Amino acid sequence: MSSEAVARAGEDVENVRSFFDQWGIYRRVIERNYLFHREAYAEVDRVLGGFGGRAVSVLDLGSGDASYMAEVLGRHAVASYHGVDISPVALALARENVGRVGCAAEFAQADFFALVPGLREAVDFVYIGLSLHHLPPGDKGRFLAELRRLVKPGGCLMVCEPICRAGESRSDVLARWWEVVSRKWTELSPADMASVKEHVFGNDYPESLDTYGALARAAGFAAVSVRFVCPDELYAVLEFRPAAGLR
Repeated sequence: MSSEAVARAGEDVENVRSFFDQWGIYRRVIERNYLFHREAYAEVDRVLGGFGGRAVSVLDLGSGDASYMAEVLGRHAVASYHGVDISPVALALARENVGRVGCAAEFAQADFFALVPGLREAVDFVYIGLSLHHLPPGDKGRFLAELRRLVKPGGCLMVCEPICRAGESRSDVLARWWEVVSRKWTELSPADMASVKEHVFGNDYPESLDTYGALARAAGFAAVSVRFVCPDELYAVLEFRPAAGLR
């Protein structure tokens, strides 16, 4: 679960900030792996290992507290880390966690959807955890094009996002999501669950794997590689590589 803000028109950034600063919910969700952080960061680990020991530059959008990311980075050569999050609470923790890695690091408290168009330096690896789905499809496509600009040749973008099945409407996938989490997220209180449901139903716009593939190709990426799909087909880890011949 990221603490990134939503950049949609009419979105109340303060409401998003307030929700994600409820760190009790956040920690319980992560500790019980309800959003498949372990599987997602296992894929991050594998991708970083594919750089062959070369020191990589990392852009972590919607970093949260970077606890999982820091653990993974500690196993690889890292030239630089740039973490971006809307929450000052998250960034304070991220500074501590990434500080133990020993790489050059910088942090920005910002809405990354607004920040990214102004970034100029490309990096080897960009990661977005559970944030891209806050944008409607057209905005996702434009944002992916901005991200393509920031990925070096030979680098990649990786996202962990909610997904829907092919042909599944937003209302149908949210209803299916709620049926699943109502059964499986048993360690959250009724108040916690109500808060989570309100956030998801108000802000989430999942896409199908086919839609992500089309958006990626239009943005200048090659076909999307599906690294992981959870058993209920509600979350996936996707890898985007620059299309051949593009710089």
